[in-house]
Amino acid sequence: PMSGAISPTTVPNDLAKGDLTSLRALLAGRTRGPALTALLDARLEAESQFTLLTYAAWHGQADAVRLLLESGASVGATTGRGSTALAIACQAGQLECVRLL
Repeated sequence: PMSGAISPTTVPNDLAKGDLTSLRALLAGRTRGPALTALLDARLEAESQFTLLTYAAWHGQADAVRLLLESGASVGATTGRGSTALAIACQAGQLECVRLL
């Protein structure tokens, strides 16, 4: 894969379980700014083309949503189908994530 590309499985799989270890590792040593935002807003290599933020919102992982937003993830970034994290959290009934977004 391209250098700097998010592993298609590690971070999302951990996020789904509420484990922020690999996300924190991805963020470690990176400064908030355009490059980090671009990395966080990248669509995952999956059919849904979720971003990390939309994936965390779908799974109701509020701590991950909070960490991603604090790190510069764009609240307006969309999936391949044009859905924002807020729309996905609403659709999935993830109220704590809806409040954060």
